[in-house]
Amino acid sequence: MSGFDFRAAQQRARRASALLVLGFTVLVVVIGGALGLLASVLLHMRGGDETLTFSLHLPTVLVTAGLIIGAISLVALIRVATLGGDGATVARALGGEEVTEQATNPYQRRYLNVVQEMAIAAGLPPPRAFVVRNEAGINAFAAGGDPSRAAIGVTHGALARLNRAELSGVIGHEMAHIAHYDTRLNTRLMGMVFGLVILHWIGRSMLRASRFRGGGRGGGKGMALIAVLAISLFILSLVGVLAGRILQSAVSRRRESLADAGGVQFTRNPQGLAQALKKIGASSAGSRMANPHAEEARHMFFAEAAGGFAGLFATHPPLLARIRALEPDFDPERDPVWRMDDRAMLKDARLALRSPSLIPDSGAD
Repeated sequence: MSGFDFRAAQQRARRASALLVLGFTVLVVVIGGALGLLASVLLHMRGGDETLTFSLHLPTVLVTAGLIIGAISLVALIRVATLGGDGATVARALGGEEVTEQATNPYQRRYLNVVQEMAIAAGLPPPRAFVVRNEAGINAFAAGGDPSRAAIGVTHGALARLNRAELSGVIGHEMAHIAHYDTRLNTRLMGMVFGLVILHWIGRSMLRASRFRGGGRGGGKGMALIAVLAISLFILSLVGVLAGRILQSAVSRRRESLADAGGVQFTRNPQGLAQALKKIGASSAGSRMANPHAEEARHMFFAEAAGGFAGLFATHPPLLARIRALEPDFDPERDPVWRMDDRAMLKDARLALRSPSLIPDSGAD
């Protein structure tokens, strides 16, 4: 084993994750408080045609803020309940087919053996195992509200391109997500973001309904106040959605780093995980997923499943950064795995990705 200090990496990732989750909570409270202040100003505005006075009415602020925070939380809870805690449901939605003990295919048998080995290393019950057919990219995911309902899935491309040590590194990474309850955390964060999205939708609907027009003398002032409230709700919720997605992605990046460290802890072999990441960089298919649900579930994957996300909105650390965390001396210009082509990756497997049956000509490594 190399000098990679997985315990120090785990501690750093946990501290950062806790701060980011706290930031998410603060974001929701700030949005509720801002809307409470706005409601107080609008409802307690006094004055004639020439002068206006504003007063701060604390009960209005607290009640409005409480209603907003409560509504976001309620929507989040409903969304979390809808997503459910059964990992197998998520796996099937992503196109996964379950691999059972009755499987005779050597690649599937190897996969099941690795899942069982990593479950023993993590001290967890073995999760249900799935293969996502017809996906050439190298990727994997873990889902489930708790270890007893967890599922792990790998793509067709991962089984075809990764040897046993590399597959163990990937499964160890996913097992770490299950052990750290990252799947539950991601589902809750998805629910909180969804609550902010609904708030934004309400603001947009109010804005369209008001159309900045009054219904006569008596209704003019009331419609103007509704329009101001709608605009403020629209803007604040939009900022909240963007900030929420940034925080969600930041939490995901930290949890991915924590899972990398966990994968090393379970396998005691950072090289296997590093080489799996290198093959993603070398493969023409990378880690891309064609499934239409991949973008929504991109926080759950081993590597970025959908293109176009970078910087603050990236759910995973950069590929090179992850490799160098495991292998500090990594040089992409000289590394033989990074420079490997698809044909070389598939040579040992002797498996054509065109075949959805995943039946090789001979046994797996």
